[in-house]
Amino acid sequence: MNKLILIVMVMFVSSSFARSTCSEDYFGNINCTYSDGSSSTTTTDYFGNDNTTFSDGSSMSCRTDYFGNYICD
Repeated sequence: MNKLILIVMVMFVSSSFARSTCSEDYFGNINCTYSDGSSSTTTTDYFGNDNTTFSDGSSMSCRTDYFGNYICD
């Protein structure tokens, strides 16, 4: 469920919401490409945080808090 929320968040954060393709690789990373040529990669760290890096160099980190809320910084 968190991965689905993350994919939606990544698509929302990127300015190319209309055309994007995302897939999960062998290691569980989510790789997305967007119609404007940009891309993003999301990995999950040891603590369960989802860390997304965008091709423009920006990044965001998301985690589930104690109450089950999915919070992105």
